[in-house]
Amino acid sequence: MKENAPLAGLRREMTREMFEELCGLQCRLPEILGYVGTNEKKLAAWCRRQYRMPLADAMDMIRQDGLIEIRRAGFEQLKKSATLIGQQYTRYLTATAEDSAREAEALARKIFSLGEPGEEEVGRLFEEE
Repeated sequence: MKENAPLAGLRREMTREMFEELCGLQCRLPEILGYVGTNEKKLAAWCRRQYRMPLADAMDMIRQDGLIEIRRAGFEQLKKSATLIGQQYTRYLTATAEDSAREAEALARKIFSLGEPGEEEVGRLFEEE
């Protein structure tokens, strides 16, 4: 049997590219076996011919490609969302700054109004209990 020959399963033939795609999609061994319609012994022999390593080692190595793709996709999504996140953050900071300015102004009015209290306020301050 040739080194690059596909694995003939009951459901479909599996090529090296298909195996790498399934591993990249983080498929587990039972899922791959069911998808192709073969058993672990045949897949392990095929894998040893294709990759010159045991099935588990080949799957672990190839699955890393999928994990890297997941990380890339997440990073790309984050870059696309960064603008929106920046806008929301700026809006939040602006709203917080406006609220703080209003509170500071109200406090200043109260403090300055104590310098020139009205008659009612003076009366309340000096009421005898």
